Amino acid sequence: MQIANFLTIKSRSATKLIIFLFLLIVLISACTPQASIPVIKVVINQSGEITTTQAEVGTTVQSILAEQNITLSTYDQITPPLFTVLTGPATITITRVEEKFDTEEIVIPYEQQTVRNESLPEKQNVLVQTGINGRREITYRSIFENGKLVSRTIVKQVDSILPRSEIIMVGVQSPFQPVEISGKLVYITAGNAWMMESDTANRIPLITSGDLDGRIFSLSNDGKWLLFTRSSTDPEIINELWVLNLSTEGAKPVYLKTNNVIHFAEWMPGYALAVLASTVEKRQVAPGWQANNNLIRLTLGANGRMLKEEELIESNSGGIYGWWGTDFLYSPDGKNLAFSRPDSVGLVDFERKELVVLQNILPFQTQSEWAWVSPIAWSPDSNFLYWIDHISDSSFSNSESSPFFDLKTTMIKTQMTLNSVKNVGMFAYPSLSPLKEDYRYDIIFLQAIFPENSETSNYRAMVMDRDGSNVRVLFPTKDTNGLKPQNISWSPCELQISCRVGIIYKGNIWLVDVSDTLSEQITGDGLVSKMDWK
Repeated sequence: MQIANFLTIKSRSATKLIIFLFLLIVLISACTPQASIPVIKVVINQSGEITTTQAEVGTTVQSILAEQNITLSTYDQITPPLFTVLTGPATITITRVEEKFDTEEIVIPYEQQTVRNESLPEKQNVLVQTGINGRREITYRSIFENGKLVSRTIVKQVDSILPRSEIIMVGVQSPFQPVEISGKLVYITAGNAWMMESDTANRIPLITSGDLDGRIFSLSNDGKWLLFTRSSTDPEIINELWVLNLSTEGAKPVYLKTNNVIHFAEWMPGYALAVLASTVEKRQVAPGWQANNNLIRLTLGANGRMLKEEELIESNSGGIYGWWGTDFLYSPDGKNLAFSRPDSVGLVDFERKELVVLQNILPFQTQSEWAWVSPIAWSPDSNFLYWIDHISDSSFSNSESSPFFDLKTTMIKTQMTLNSVKNVGMFAYPSLSPLKEDYRYDIIFLQAIFPENSETSNYRAMVMDRDGSNVRVLFPTKDTNGLKPQNISWSPCELQISCRVGIIYKGNIWLVDVSDTLSEQITGDGLVSKMDWK
């Protein structure tokens, strides 16, 4: 019992001792001075408005701005940067940056074009097309710093209305004597269509809108209708297909509601009024289209308006380099339609709806954004197809780069191919006369002046007999500059001993007699780009 009391007394004494020691430690700690964090002065310059505050050393700029409830936009400029740790008095400068967009519309003045015309009296002016100003929307990006403009740049331009040129036709005196002609001769000059009939002095304006692009320009066999393409005002369309009745005075052009016709459109033989055409799809990359290689028949009414559209050959790849497109040509008897594409020539089988290859052609590698397609022509009896063959040469590592091209002939019935003329150039454009007496005919072809550079070379029109004999220069003579590649138009001259052809030389039309090579210039404005004669 005494021991227990003794232990209790000891325990109480120890507890009191611990409490005493704890209180002593607390008292000593309270009497010891604490280390304090230095405080610095911070000035905030916000767009010229000054705010002064204090912050502890080691505080970041971002924390100080947050404490002051200052928010920043994306483009605001801060000095020093937000992540900077302040170690002494500092000034924080905030430049308020604002971005604004505004749109301005400006007028695009139209251009004035003057077209010389020999059909008008000298010095007489005719307004062919009124000019229309265009409109352009310009979007600007403006940067303001503390409310002051520091930069203004153009970020977008859109032409909402394209300008249309004013075209004035000016009469000039023709220095050429009138020449009698048979049939109708139509031509494009400065984007306008004109017709000569009876003689070259009788010039009739057909279309004076200045927008014919020359892709398609063809008279019907009876000379009563003109088929042509004109540029479209729709930026999503390359061109539009139209017809014009030439037998009705004052007739207006008729739109066939068919667009993007680049390589082929022609009057269909055996139909009262029908057109066969091939189309492309517009693309933003060169050459500006992707060919469909198709064939569609457009049946027209007596007024020229389209009544029915039928697809005769579906869109297809078109073989090697088929993106460029396929050309077609009717035989004179209207029984066959030939085709030409970068890798072959042949005939169209409408019953099976397919193309039948007669001859494969080594494609030519242009190393550019276009593809070469062989020009083709029919003999007037429809028995032979003339075409240009690309010849391989072992001296070239890449056979497709060979610069050699030969004129060849394929008999349709036997499909036998004969060599006609060697090394004529890629743009030889054979053209055959109507049948003469004893079923004879002449063959005109273009001969490259520099055959191994025929892509850029000028040419001379050569003429020979149907058996390839009696080859001679037709036009121009050897001491003058050559021609640009072109299809040559024959005058209507069935069973005549001699025929004339129309050739475009330096932008003017020349009539050349095939038998004696005598030539006459009949236009002088230098702006002719296309012609047809029937």
